Amino acid sequence: SQQMLSIMNDNFVIQRTRATGTGAAASLLQKALPGTDEQLVNMLFLNVLSRVPTEAERTASYNFLRSGNRTQKAQSLLWSLYNKVDFVFNY
Repeated sequence: SQQMLSIMNDNFVIQRTRATGTGAAASLLQKALPGTDEQLVNMLFLNVLSRVPTEAERTASYNFLRSGNRTQKAQSLLWSLYNKVDFVFNY
């Protein structure tokens, strides 16, 4: 739908997926990155989808984070959670 395409490409959403800021102004990702992969994945899922990841989502997320630059992969993971169907239709 048009709304989904707008969200996927919206500058506001893209900026929220970046690891930027410090202190109180730090982004969600900036706050989550220092933790372990488990803490990072749980924090992103809980904050974006209000639930913990399923076992399959957890495994896929860990594998994805370990497949390259962790910060870039975490940004992509966060972007995908914001564009996940359960987020789009619930929020």
